[in-house]
Amino acid sequence: MELIVTTGGQSRRIKIERRDGGYELEIEGRRVGVQASRAGGLLRSLLYDGQHWEVAVRSHGEGAFSISTRGRQSTAEVADPLTHLARESRGGSRGQGQGLVKALMPGRAVAVLAEEGAEVRAGQGIVVLEAMKMENEIRAERDGVVKRLFVVAGQAVEGGDPLFEIGDSPAPSTP
Repeated sequence: MELIVTTGGQSRRIKIERRDGGYELEIEGRRVGVQASRAGGLLRSLLYDGQHWEVAVRSHGEGAFSISTRGRQSTAEVADPLTHLARESRGGSRGQGQGLVKALMPGRAVAVLAEEGAEVRAGQGIVVLEAMKMENEIRAERDGVVKRLFVVAGQAVEGGDPLFEIGDSPAPSTP
């Protein structure tokens, strides 16, 4: 499994594999073994790179965590690579949303869930994209109309390729 962990404004790609009742982590090309066990409540006991650590971890939802160890506190955000890229492309916030939505990485359009001209709501799925052996529903970031679809089911896409464009809903006509 691969995760992106962001702490102190710095993001690191971490690969995690189960090994011999524990885990092997690869962080910036360096491999280390980790043994982990629950020590009660929020407390975890870790044997990391030959050192013992008692770590308290509290989840704040959506991949956000508070971590406390040896009198130091920090926060961390954990995400899969695709979610991390999506957050980065939005600048970490959900503003008005983009009109043109592009693929964040290479993949394949598995399904197209809306038609050109269809009115959509923010959060509504438009395209299902398979990337890194995971299916991800790419959603409209704002209310509007599907102005244009750039993909069909089964089509391969590269990172940066346009998927769809959302335009403003037409103003209601007045008599």
